[in-house]
Amino acid sequence: MEALMNYLQNNTTQVLLLIGGLQLVMIFAWIINTVKLRKMIKRYNGFLRGTEKTQLEEILLDHLAKVEETQEVLKQQKEELRRLEKGAANCIQKVYTKRYNAFDNTGSDLSYSTALLNAHNSGFVLTGIYGRDYAVSYTKPIEQGSSKQVLSTEENEALNAAINQKSLIRP
Repeated sequence: MEALMNYLQNNTTQVLLLIGGLQLVMIFAWIINTVKLRKMIKRYNGFLRGTEKTQLEEILLDHLAKVEETQEVLKQQKEELRRLEKGAANCIQKVYTKRYNAFDNTGSDLSYSTALLNAHNSGFVLTGIYGRDYAVSYTKPIEQGSSKQVLSTEENEALNAAINQKSLIRP
């Protein structure tokens, strides 16, 4: 112990400079830690903004519950979408009208054949024939792209054009 005391008495200036240097390093480290702590507190307060909770664990559990609830809602919406798409496949999606002049003695293309089909290419062809003295309309059923009744050239054109259209909903 006496040797230490002699060393300190002989080298007092150097020891004080060393202690002063260590204090400067400690002050510098304290400033750095204070700045980092303030940034962390600012981020933490931003994270807690809009919540009444003060514990990070409470916030994470609340967020997890919301995520699980959102996943359940998404699952229900997907099921509903599948149900709606299945029903929409049976709705009229493809329509094509062919206008033509059915008789030479009429002045314009007032006759028509319109094919109205669903995604399964089932529906009907509506035909309207216009003559100078009369007009008639009738339908022919279509099942999966074909008719059990004979179709006229114009009805076939309308049917084939409608079949070649892209469906909005896939069956």
